[in-house]
Formats: sequence, C-alpha cells, structure tokens
Amino acid sequence: MSGTRLLAICLMLSSLPGESLAQSVSAWSNPLIKRGYLNSPVVESTPFAFNDRLYLLESWYAYFDSPEAAPGENFHESVARIRDVATDEVISVAMDDCEFATAFVWEGRVYVFAGRNSPGKPWRQITTIQMTSSSDLKTWTPPVTVLEAEGDELLWNTAVCHANGKFYLLYETNDSRWPAFTFRYCVSDDLQHWERIEGAIYGADRYVGGPALYHEGDWFYTLYLESLGEGKYETRITRSKDIKEWNDAPTGRPFVTFDAERRNIPRRPPHLPETNASDAEACYFDGQTIVYYTGGDQQAAGDLQWATYSGSMRELFERFFE
Repeated sequence: MSGTRLLAICLMLSSLPGESLAQSVSAWSNPLIKRGYLNSPVVESTPFAFNDRLYLLESWYAYFDSPEAAPGENFHESVARIRDVATDEVISVAMDDCEFATAFVWEGRVYVFAGRNSPGKPWRQITTIQMTSSSDLKTWTPPVTVLEAEGDELLWNTAVCHANGKFYLLYETNDSRWPAFTFRYCVSDDLQHWERIEGAIYGADRYVGGPALYHEGDWFYTLYLESLGEGKYETRITRSKDIKEWNDAPTGRPFVTFDAERRNIPRRPPHLPETNASDAEACYFDGQTIVYYTGGDQQAAGDLQWATYSGSMRELFERFFE
C-alpha cells in the first residue's frame, strides 16, 4: 500500500463520528436476547428439537412438589421428564429415581442420561450414570448403566455431543486430585460404552460446574460456571480442538449472567436477590438458537429462564471469541 493511500485512510478514519477506532474494535455486547422467566424451580434442563417440535427435558426433584419440603426430601421420587414447550404439558417420564438429567438427539432417537440415585446412600451420593432412549418420547428403553465411578468419586452433571464420527461425554467428578465438580471427558462409538480420555480435564485449577458440551465447526465448546466470589456465579464459555487444551472466552464476555435487581426468587425469602446464572444449555430450532438456564442463588431451587439468538449455535458461540 502506498504512503499516500495509507495517509488518506488514516485521515478518513480520524474524521468518523462517535467512538475512536480503538474503542469501536474493543466494543462487545452479548448476542443473546433474554426472553423472560418461566415460573419454574427447575435447575437442570435441556432444550431439544425433535420431529419439528421443541421440547424441554427437566430434572424434577420430588421436593419441588411440596412448598415446605427441605431440599432432597423424598429424593428417590425425583424424575427426568419431558415437557412439550408449545403446549407446556409434561408428556412423559424418561427415567425415575434419578438426578442431573441431560438429553441428546441422534438419528431419530432421544437419549437421556442421568445419575441413578444409589440405593441405601444419602441424597446425591451418585456413583452410576444411566441412559435410556426413545423414538417417540413415550416408550423408553430400560435404563442401562453407561458409566461407573472410579474409586471413591461421586458423579453429578453430564453432557453429550457428537464429533468426527464419535460421541463425547463430559461428567462432573469429586475426584480428590482436583476441586469438586471438575470436568472429565469420555469417548464412545455407541453411546453406551465410554472410555475416559487421558488428559481431557477442565476446571482442575478452580471451581467449575453446571456444564454443557457441543461441537460446532472445528471446535468443542464447553459451558461452565465461574465463581465470582461472595456467592455469585455466571456461566462462561471455553473451546478446544482436542478437548485437552482449552481457550476461555475473554473475562468480560459471560455467556449468561445474573440480574442483581431480580427479587422474589423461588423458595427463597422475597428480599434476597438473584446471584446465579447457571446450567445453561442450548439447541437450534426454527431458525434460532434457544438457551435455557437457571437463576436464583444456588439454594433450594432454581429460577428457570430463557434467551434466544437469531442464528446458528456455531455463529452464537463464535461471537464470544471475536
């Protein structure tokens, strides 16, 4: 480029109104549009598209049914259930006596993974992940165990995606080598037999939780919970090409965050504010990406809410790394 042309461009840019060029380049705003609250205490949920309809898998804890019940009461009655979003009706129960459910759609079937409550053990002392599937959301296969804890570890949330001809599963562990809720990653050829991937770990250096896992373009994307201190949490996004080396989005770009002005959150004293935005999961449906996540304060219950992006999941995720 000639010096004369470069000088002309610089003069043109300097004459533009508004922000300086440096400010314009650094400006960023969250591409998700918050749509509102769903009047639900659900924490773990997965939106998914199936046969041209939008559904929501809900981890429904038994104590939600009783306003005065303590968290964990009657936990063996907790279920993973399917809600038709258009009609707002629960149409089936995919698995009972379970926690931390997630859904994955593949080749005309919906697969539900959840932690099986352990017989004779306290609430959330989970050591097995089970899976069931259905082609019509009404009849579900008998649950089968697909992952078992190693040693004394406990298992919590899971997430599943497909990439390069294989399936990948993320799960939370309390393995004593790392902080509780550290993510480990597994690989499978058939969604039933899983092998832990050596060195595929995220969150070994700090608190994370509430995961989701996707593969878009050349990248694996993980949504995770970041602790901000003082009991405050927001969901952020990181990505990797080999699920071993992860690159976090810039700190100032949370995937979803809480509204400190929000009050009257479910099952909590009315004066307490929202301090949490966790357990975000996404799907593509009818020309847009739909995200469900929970608010509240990580005590007693969630406060289910949703947001949208007018574009694909790949486009949405890439916006956080521009």
